[in-house]
Amino acid sequence: MKGIDPNESLGFQCNLTVKFFVGSLEERLKGTGVSPSQHRALAHLIALGPLPLTDLVKRLGIATPTGVRLVDRMERDGWVTREPDPEDSRRKMLVPTEKAHEVWETISVVSKEMLTQAYRGIPPEEIEKAIEVLERVRENLADFS
Repeated sequence: MKGIDPNESLGFQCNLTVKFFVGSLEERLKGTGVSPSQHRALAHLIALGPLPLTDLVKRLGIATPTGVRLVDRMERDGWVTREPDPEDSRRKMLVPTEKAHEVWETISVVSKEMLTQAYRGIPPEEIEKAIEVLERVRENLADFS
């Protein structure tokens, strides 16, 4: 019986691509004090505004204990604060600090440069289609669980 060729798996290809993205990003983030994991968290917090930990870990696709440790480090490093939710004082919201917003300006330039390099020679409509396909794959897998 012939097994699955990993090179024919979209999941396998995505995993390899993520490793290249993370490695490239890690190299480019040197000197900013932001790790790739913190970069992903800040991307959500800056784009969407304050979020509770439960929402952030869901968006990052990580376990809650991992998210707690990540946020603890981010708070220690001055990237976020925990503030009471105005709608439910029992819940804390993760709020990016002014320091986070300032470094985000630099990180955005670095990220755009990396994407420009990554997408070189690929028409924008192919990038859009790839994103659509990956969104559908995630939806299909979410329906399964």
